[in-house]
Amino acid sequence: MESRSSPEHGRGAEVVVSGPGTTTRVVQLSGERVTIGRLPEMNDIALGPDPQQLVTRASHLAFERDGGRWLVQDGGSINGTFIRRGSVVRRVAERTQLHNGDVVCVLAELSATGERRYFELAFHTAGDSKATRAVPIEDLSVRSEAAQCLSYEPDEARLVLVSGSERHEIHVRAQAHLLVRHMVERNDAIGGGPALCAHDELMRAIWGDEPMHTRSELAKLVWELRKQLEPWGAGDLIESERRRGYRLHTCPTR
Repeated sequence: MESRSSPEHGRGAEVVVSGPGTTTRVVQLSGERVTIGRLPEMNDIALGPDPQQLVTRASHLAFERDGGRWLVQDGGSINGTFIRRGSVVRRVAERTQLHNGDVVCVLAELSATGERRYFELAFHTAGDSKATRAVPIEDLSVRSEAAQCLSYEPDEARLVLVSGSERHEIHVRAQAHLLVRHMVERNDAIGGGPALCAHDELMRAIWGDEPMHTRSELAKLVWELRKQLEPWGAGDLIESERRRGYRLHTCPTR
């Protein structure tokens, strides 16, 4: 794991970088933007070894300075960027301010049995005496003990919201079932997701080769599904990526 960031300490903030097959090291954050990706020649912090190429070659994510704050932004990666804050783990869907002790996580290994290991970048304000390696986590697919996720039973065409120990069936129209079924299959294909599903891909899954369907229809379908989830505060289980597509947070299958 290599870094092109300034080695100076005592300014700004720093991250403790660790992961499978790497030596833990402290990297000072400097300048206005620090990029993180697989290749050292294209990033300020390179994450490796990455034999499965799960990390984007350039700018998988970036740390950005905003005045006295540091924020993290995913670079549109396929496998995503996550933040662990206390006991809660969430995917980075937009620019997010970092707090002292936050751990930014990037998928490093995915075994044949679905076990996941992560690169971890533990964020600390400069001079914090607790800047040590973050405690490893077993699986980021479980966002927290009481986290919400969606479960889909294709044989019965049942969509269920799982919220802690509670389960709520969500009744949606036929087109929404086709949407959810496809997104669940895409998540399963990458070990649990949430996978980015492009607009055109989703439209084909819903309407096939039928002509005259638009992205506005797709957006309305997603909006309707979010409205169904909002009474339980679960509308964010469907994420939008501007001009790209949507992601769906589904429950682990293990």
